[in-house]
Amino acid sequence: MSAVIESMRERMPWQAVGRMILVREGVNVGRGWDNTIEKLAESKVQLPEGKLEDALEEHNLCGEKFVKLYRVDDEDRLALQEKIKLLEVVENGFSSAYPKSVPSDAINDLSGVPKLVDVVQNDDGVGAVYAHATRLTTRVHIDLDQILEDPSALEALYDEVVGLKYRNVQLFSVIWVPHNFPYVEIRSDLPAGMTMDLVHGIQKQIRLICNELGAVELVDPIDLFPVLDAVYDADGEGTVVELSFTTTSASVKNEKMRRSGLDLRKEPYHIHGKKGLGTPIEPFRMFVRWKVPLGDNVVSAPEMGLIGTSRGRSTVGLPGAVGMSGAVVRNCVGLADYGRVLEVIHKYLGQST
Repeated sequence: MSAVIESMRERMPWQAVGRMILVREGVNVGRGWDNTIEKLAESKVQLPEGKLEDALEEHNLCGEKFVKLYRVDDEDRLALQEKIKLLEVVENGFSSAYPKSVPSDAINDLSGVPKLVDVVQNDDGVGAVYAHATRLTTRVHIDLDQILEDPSALEALYDEVVGLKYRNVQLFSVIWVPHNFPYVEIRSDLPAGMTMDLVHGIQKQIRLICNELGAVELVDPIDLFPVLDAVYDADGEGTVVELSFTTTSASVKNEKMRRSGLDLRKEPYHIHGKKGLGTPIEPFRMFVRWKVPLGDNVVSAPEMGLIGTSRGRSTVGLPGAVGMSGAVVRNCVGLADYGRVLEVIHKYLGQST
């Protein structure tokens, strides 16, 4: 099978991203990645490899990311852009395949140390793209009936039996310096199965690489808690599909409404519950979705996730610490809908200062 299709399957959610790109480029799709790849193999159809590779390269920059923003002044921002422009890719185990991912059977031999694979300059900004490998652990439910004739003894001891499944994956992280916003973005992949401890560790790695360029000294990311509050209060700003909040009665509520297309802020149960409290709620975790027209009858649905804890802003703690250090940005087809999400963050950060 095409290496670009395999890389797309490894990196892109099917329904929200992969399917949309394939349909846009005229590829006949099936139900899910496996069925589609099987159909393509049987038909031996000529794929638009160039267009798919361009889409993959764009997705590497912005797809399924955890993003931290660091405020910088214009002088430092421009200086960092110039430093990145001067970087040169030294051939390494990742660069030879880029923008495609290294085949899965070769990832085991590659390093977890980030390696530069691309320097990007476009209308939005300047960026350095790094690739690295890591091991993810997934918990898998084990059906005892499938492996034991009589599982009753184990069932009496345990509520559930799980197995740990390890897989080595390739990740892309990006130092991005926009032309028009007073931030440096550190973007790191956030695939299924990755813990937040691991993603924060990777973020630190890339931040230190950025600081070693000598143009800026990034220390504390911008606290995004004000964005959560502002977006929740902004009528008509996206569709809230997940919401967690605390109340003055000391309860913690978690609400989800992903399939209906309705906004949790306007859902009758949510509205009546707030009225019954008589005091404001305190959101601490929220996912918001937007509809973004991309042309050719393609409409994407990017999401922004702002994830705090039920302790709210008390987690900020010491002076200079951050209560909500980053945002999950997922289901982006490319830079256009990713940019829409970052514009929202910029807009509401501006309102909070």
